[in-house]
Amino acid sequence: MKQPISPELIEKKLNRPKPRKFSRPSGATYPLTALSALKTILTILSQPLKSFRTLHDAALRDNGALVIDREYRERWSSSIADYAHWYYADKRLLHSISWLGVPTRKMLADLWVYQEIIHECRPDYILEIGSLFGGSALFMANVCDMIGHGKIISVDISRAIYGVSHPRITELTGDCASPEIIEQVRALVSDGTVMVIHDADHNRTAVMRDLSNYAGLVTPGQYLIVEDGIVDLFNPERSRLAKAYPDGGPLPAADQFAKQHAELFEIDMNRERFLLTSNPRGYLRRKYPSGTR
Repeated sequence: MKQPISPELIEKKLNRPKPRKFSRPSGATYPLTALSALKTILTILSQPLKSFRTLHDAALRDNGALVIDREYRERWSSSIADYAHWYYADKRLLHSISWLGVPTRKMLADLWVYQEIIHECRPDYILEIGSLFGGSALFMANVCDMIGHGKIISVDISRAIYGVSHPRITELTGDCASPEIIEQVRALVSDGTVMVIHDADHNRTAVMRDLSNYAGLVTPGQYLIVEDGIVDLFNPERSRLAKAYPDGGPLPAADQFAKQHAELFEIDMNRERFLLTSNPRGYLRRKYPSGTR
């Protein structure tokens, strides 16, 4: 039986230095000066239609606005981009997400999509490359319990903070790029249908290496999911997330892989229909051979 993750360890992770907390637009006004007044007049004269729309929309903010509750109008006033960045940049939120008490650092919409895929595709094996605490492995094992089908193979280089145990989960500990681990995985999944989720080293070259090693295991109709390409969507001049991967992260690797293997995989954008996802263009579905379906 695995020992539960200690509250002290989780607290230690939560108390690491954190990026600036996301704040909603305050609606604060700015001091009126001669220069600012002149700039405003010039803007109105040069862009009358745009200026009218701005004034018109401001006038309707309280009268005729789509959201009539003031508190929620402010809470929902930020863009999807602002919210998605805050979701990952403010670690207090990301690190607070759990499944049955086990930390699970995922976008909630993606977890919902995972259970849809597992139910629809019913893979015999789900290979998770990178499990960390084990929350997502446990989540998928519980979904498999509910449908009465499927096993999870968790590959991670360390189990120092991994804290789950479930009869449907098989743990392989070691470098996912090592020939020994690759051979063990191939032996375990050789007799069934396979879905692969990549959540290991997010550097572009490492992701490409892992996709090369494991994508061939994905069987027709199943998914290869490349996680956390969201970090590549942000401007590195404004986001610490993007700065962490100067040579690119999962998204350019997924794009390159999809382009090189277009005859085998297709990007399933329907899996991003909730808009919020940490896996942009990362849901790759293995095509069936021509004439077989």
